[in-house]
Amino acid sequence: MKYLRITLIIFASIIFFSTWNIFSAKGQWVKRDHRWQLRGPWNWALSREHPQLFREFNGIDFGHARVAQALLTTQDPDQIEKARLEVLDFIFSSPSVAPDEVQIAPTFAEMAWEVQRTFNWAHTFHRSLYDLFSSDKVKDKDSAYQKILADYLKMPEAITTHPLDHHGRLWSFPESKSFRDKFPKFNSQIWAYHWLQAAVYDVQLMGDVKEQKELMPKIIEHYHGYLKNPPLEWRYMPMMYEVAPDFSSKYSEAAAIFDNLHMLHDNVDDILSRPDLYPTLEAKREAILKRLDIYLHRSHETGGRYAEYHVASSNGEHSGHKMSGHNIGMDMGPRPPSAEEVVFGKASEDHSHQPEEISAPHHHEHHTGGDK
Repeated sequence: MKYLRITLIIFASIIFFSTWNIFSAKGQWVKRDHRWQLRGPWNWALSREHPQLFREFNGIDFGHARVAQALLTTQDPDQIEKARLEVLDFIFSSPSVAPDEVQIAPTFAEMAWEVQRTFNWAHTFHRSLYDLFSSDKVKDKDSAYQKILADYLKMPEAITTHPLDHHGRLWSFPESKSFRDKFPKFNSQIWAYHWLQAAVYDVQLMGDVKEQKELMPKIIEHYHGYLKNPPLEWRYMPMMYEVAPDFSSKYSEAAAIFDNLHMLHDNVDDILSRPDLYPTLEAKREAILKRLDIYLHRSHETGGRYAEYHVASSNGEHSGHKMSGHNIGMDMGPRPPSAEEVVFGKASEDHSHQPEEISAPHHHEHHTGGDK
């Protein structure tokens, strides 16, 4: 009887895993896992040393997920604006815990789990680097950076370090610019997130943790200004080389990854903004995966696959700045200030040509005094 029971268990296991493989091959069942950041003495330094900034990033995570779910639900401008204000409400609540993006955007996560996994892993890479540069314990940050970068790149969902043609081919799909043009406030708000993510890096390179704590409140205050009064004059996303030129020069691979990540966010939001082009979940998924494959491709030989989406730098470096072909014949509008310009009072504060200001939700305390 004992052996019969064992035999039945083995037989059932064979049937189960055979069925699993069949369903996986058909795309119906998928094994999904979660990546954890590389362990090191820098872990959790951001939340310890810059708690307010940590909370700002938690709000950004919510914002990315909320817009995807909203666009899958409706294209009604009033409803999208309501979703945007919900995101602002959440950001200004100063959330102490990072939200689960899958819970916020279940339809999107189920429809395009591959790109959600890519987003999650890139966001983890972001957090790891913020931790690293928030830690005075790590003296050789360049070596630690290389370890974190290698850990990121070893996964198949990692975005390429090669600079892509953001202003050209990746901004010229049939749906390109749709989210910006249909929902300009939400689009500008997301670009403000990306501005903050970039600006923080250059501030972190300006000194040790004590110096960072003195300077970071200015960056957060400027970012909150964008949330209250979205920078609608921007016609294109902030680039790492514009906002964080020092970081982009020193850590060019990461800068390229983040520019590519932010462009991928724009590509996805554009697809979700065009139900006339992609009316079904299947059509949306197919379009998103086609775009995603460009970002995950690692071979960049001349004439190779997706070669038309890549650009060569004028100096042979990997950094995304001053690329040949970028900005040519394109109206990018006024460009965002660098972190240095904000910190040292060189950034323009004139947004008088924009629409009415949007107040922060009044029932939450709005901290702009930095880390507390």
